Amino acid sequence: MNGEFIDLHCHILPKLDEGASTAEEAARMLLIARQDGIAGVVATPHILAGLYNNTKEIINHAISELTMSANHFPIYSGAEIRIGRNLAARVADGELPLINNKRFMLLELPAYVIPPVLQLENIVKGLKGNHITPIFAHPERNVPLQKDSSIVERLIGCGALFQMTASSLSHPDLRGPCLKMIRKGFVHAIATDAHDTVKRPPILSRAYDIVSRKIDKDTANRLFMHNPLKIIRGEDLEQCP
Repeated sequence: MNGEFIDLHCHILPKLDEGASTAEEAARMLLIARQDGIAGVVATPHILAGLYNNTKEIINHAISELTMSANHFPIYSGAEIRIGRNLAARVADGELPLINNKRFMLLELPAYVIPPVLQLENIVKGLKGNHITPIFAHPERNVPLQKDSSIVERLIGCGALFQMTASSLSHPDLRGPCLKMIRKGFVHAIATDAHDTVKRPPILSRAYDIVSRKIDKDTANRLFMHNPLKIIRGEDLEQCP
């Protein structure tokens, strides 16, 4: 899959959250992804207690069903997990999935009010101590992180990674801040966070072109291809130059 996009964050599993609503819509999303140059997607339905009570078993069963109609298109296991306590223990108990059952976990922070930074640092350190690397989704859409970029720096210093949403780079109000984050080395991968075929489709090529033009192609390749591939393989990531 070298030289092709890998989508680390995609709500493609039907009826598990507010993503694909039917198997037919999921199939159309896979077709859009394939046509856009995406060589594999990580299925990341929400796990949020009381709202999306998905588990590793439920997710793996849904992936198995979708794979039967995917025409050999790779679909990897994962989830977008709301930040909380005892995450490593829940992984060990088989409740929470890691990305492709390796060593990376996709986490989501509340959009407007986040836990104290020291608590977040302890969560990251606890996961790293259990050989799990957390990846925080869409920091460019998180109000506290945008108001105080030192929080991102502190979490990266503890070993966390950050994944930006591709469509944010096309948003007129977000493009500038997104490019600034990338230039500072605050972004380790870019993914679609796709939910459907129209409003939030699985398309990476537009954002890839923007990063290639506004920054450079090596950075674009690292964020859209090399690092995502390393994540699904469970390997160390390429560092910013």
